[in-house]
Amino acid sequence: MIVLRSKSPRRKQVLESLNLDFRVEPEEIDESSLENEYPLEYLERICLSKLGTRSKDEFLISCDTIVVQENSILQKPESFPQAMEMLQRLSGKTHRVASGIGIYYKGFERFAFEFSQVHFRPWDQEQIREYIEKYSPFDKAGSYGVQDKGGPVQSFEGSYTNILGFPIRTFFQYHEFWKKYLKNTFIK
Repeated sequence: MIVLRSKSPRRKQVLESLNLDFRVEPEEIDESSLENEYPLEYLERICLSKLGTRSKDEFLISCDTIVVQENSILQKPESFPQAMEMLQRLSGKTHRVASGIGIYYKGFERFAFEFSQVHFRPWDQEQIREYIEKYSPFDKAGSYGVQDKGGPVQSFEGSYTNILGFPIRTFFQYHEFWKKYLKNTFIK
């Protein structure tokens, strides 16, 4: 069985859409950035840490997503004012989203990631405030969801699911490990 080490409802939805046999067991870790840590170093450390206790009998997946602007990581906001500040900072600009995946199976451990670019439309403070009140984006890196109707995303380049929080193209590269966990299919 696949074990998803994430409490993200969006990651769970992606795996459900693939018709995989899995269970959710989040690993609680400290996700604070270390001093002078580069964004991809942070992403790798977090993804591999979230794998938690390794079991040779299970296929473990962990993910993390970061919003990167000017080489700074915008994580999940801790408060309404912090979400306001993040969205004001991103308003009318382009930034990058990196989603990483940690994989462990029978002694094989791997970290991989994908980048996407996101273009925000210009927003005023009232629009930002209304968005935060409507969507409560406190569980999303950068304080927004690409899936939110009327949200800040004007356009993007790259993978939608990557921006959502799951680097699906990268996950498919490891299909030999997980294809046996497909439910009710002739592909196994």
